[in-house]
Amino acid sequence: MNIVDPILYQCRHRPSAAAICCPGSKLNLISYGRLERFINNIGRKALAMGIGRGNVVAILVADKIFHAAIILGLTRLGVVTVSARHEKLPKELDVDVAITDAPRTFENVKRVVIADLGWTEGDGKPLADVRVYRSNADDICRIMLTSGTTGAAKGVAFSHRMLIDRMQHYDVAKGPGFPFCSRLYCDLGLTTAAGFRYLIYMLFKGGTIFLYGEDAILTIQCFDLYRVEAMIASPYALAEYLKFFEAHGQFHCSFEHISCAGGIVSKALSERVRARMGSNLVCCYGSTEAGSVASAPAHLIEHLPNAVGHVAPWMTVEIVDRSGQVQRAGQQGAVRIRGPYNVSGYVGNPAETARVFRDGAFCPGDVGYLTEDQVLVIHGREDAVLNVGGDKVGPEEVEQVLTAFEGIEQAGAFSVADEFGNGVLWAALVARSPFDEAVLRAHCARQLAAMYIPARFVTVDQLPRNEFGKLDRPRLPAIAAKATLR
Repeated sequence: MNIVDPILYQCRHRPSAAAICCPGSKLNLISYGRLERFINNIGRKALAMGIGRGNVVAILVADKIFHAAIILGLTRLGVVTVSARHEKLPKELDVDVAITDAPRTFENVKRVVIADLGWTEGDGKPLADVRVYRSNADDICRIMLTSGTTGAAKGVAFSHRMLIDRMQHYDVAKGPGFPFCSRLYCDLGLTTAAGFRYLIYMLFKGGTIFLYGEDAILTIQCFDLYRVEAMIASPYALAEYLKFFEAHGQFHCSFEHISCAGGIVSKALSERVRARMGSNLVCCYGSTEAGSVASAPAHLIEHLPNAVGHVAPWMTVEIVDRSGQVQRAGQQGAVRIRGPYNVSGYVGNPAETARVFRDGAFCPGDVGYLTEDQVLVIHGREDAVLNVGGDKVGPEEVEQVLTAFEGIEQAGAFSVADEFGNGVLWAALVARSPFDEAVLRAHCARQLAAMYIPARFVTVDQLPRNEFGKLDRPRLPAIAAKATLR
C-alpha cells in the first residue's frame, strides 16, 4: 500500500473537512477535497516534467501546505522525496531533481525545477492510466535527514510499510486521549522525521494538522479559533509558547494533550506548562533511526532529573560501558537501542553506518542509565563532552546549573582554545534582564567544581538551534565571537 492511499480515502469520505492549516500563509487552509485535487494535479505536472517512479527528489519550498502537497503528489507516483533544509544536500543521496520555489544553486543535485502554485491547478482528476500509481509496500518512499548536530546531515530511507508500522504505535505511546484528537498542532517542521510522520498520521485518520504560520500571533490565535486539541513541540518551542501564554492572560489555552519531543523536559517547565497550557503533558524520546523509544506522562517522571520516559514494550534499551558490557540498573553508560522498526543504516554512507549501527543495535551517542522500572534517564551525549584543561565535562550539566539562575532563560556551554591551545570553558546566555556576574559565579560555585565554572559569559539574543529546537553546538563559538564584538 502507498502511504497516500489512506489519505485519498479520507479525501473522498470527507471532502469538505479541513485537512491542513497554516495560518496566514497563501493557502491558509485546505479541505480534503482540495487536497485530493492538489495531489492529482501535482502528479500530472511532475510527470510532464519528466519526474517519475524511482526518482529521488529534494523539496525546498517555503509554503508548508504547498510543500506537503508536493510530497503527497510525488509519493503517489512512486517518487522518493526528501525535504531539504538548505541547498547543500548529502552527496550520498544521489538526488535526481530538486524542486524549489525560487532560483537556487544546489549542491549534489542533477537538475533543479522551479515550482509555483500553478502546479496545483487543473481538473483535479487522477490519471486515466492507474498503472502509474501502483506501489509495493516495501518500496522506499521517503528519505529523512538526521539533525546533523554532530556534523553533516545523513539520510535515512523509509518504505511505505515502515512508516505505517511506526505510526501505529502512537496510540500506545502517547496515552489514551491522543488517538481521539482530531485537530493537532505540530510545531516540528516537515524537514524533521517526526513532523512528517505527524502530518501523515493526522491525514490518515481524517483529522486536521495545523502547522506554524506566518507569525506566532496568527498561529496562537488558531488554537482557540479552531479548538485545536493537541500540540507536539520541542522543549524549546514549548517554553516559548508558555512564556507567551503566561504574559497574555487574554489568550485561552487548554490543550487536551501535549507531547514534547526532542529534548529533556525540566521539572519547572513541566509544572508551568501543565498549569497554564494543559494538564496532560507527555514526554517522548526517540530518533529518526529507531522511532519512538520511551515516553511517560511528565508528572510521573519530573521528580527524576533528565528522565525521558518508560521504555516502550516493543523496544529494548541497554546501557553499556566502553567495552560493550551491559550495565546494571542505575549504572551510567552509552545508550544502545534495539527494536522491530530500527533502520539498518544511512543511505550511501557505510562509514557512518558502521559507526552507529553495531551488533544489530542503534547507538545514538546518548549517555544515561535505566532505573529498576525501566525509566530511561539521559545525561548528555558522548560527542558533546568538552575537554577543559584535560578534564572532561558534559555541557548539559553546566547548562542546567546556569538556567536555574534567576533571569537566565537559555545557556549553551562550549570550549574555546586559549593562546596555548588549551580548552577554556565559555557559556553563551540568553537573559531576560541584566544579571550580576559575581552572583552568577557564586551560584555556579555552589553546584559545580571550580574547573567547570565558565571562564567567560557571553550574552546573546538567541542560541543557534536546528529544526527540532535542539541546540546547534558547533555554531556556538561563532555566535559568541560575534557577540563579543558588539
